Amino acid sequence: MAIKQKSEEQKSKLIEVLTTEYKWENLLLGVLATISAALALMIISGNTLLQIREDFPILGEGNNGLIFAWVLFVISLFGLALVIYPFFIPALPELKKITWPRWPKFLDNAVRVLIFLFILTGVILLYNILIIRLLGGIL
Repeated sequence: MAIKQKSEEQKSKLIEVLTTEYKWENLLLGVLATISAALALMIISGNTLLQIREDFPILGEGNNGLIFAWVLFVISLFGLALVIYPFFIPALPELKKITWPRWPKFLDNAVRVLIFLFILTGVILLYNILIIRLLGGIL
């Protein structure tokens, strides 16, 4: 009786590296994408803390620095989307289970929330006025 041997498929090392999930890669990508977006926005806004000098090679010529900043900003937004997207995948089936209230119930709930917000705003306003008067009398 002959034993059949399984033929093992040779996996590409590149495919193996690209499909392996690492423990902290999403956190690192999120931090780097946020930092690069902030730097890009500083360049785009013309902030004096971060400017590209005219004599800087390639980026200092004409609008190259601004084009670089916009490309960097788009790439960082894409990186942030890649980080945030996995958190919403499990939520989508749960959102399909939601039953929304009919119009009268929705209107009733909305009015109750608005009344509560007006009362809370009034209480905070009264406390604010009281504290300002007390501090004004003390000082």
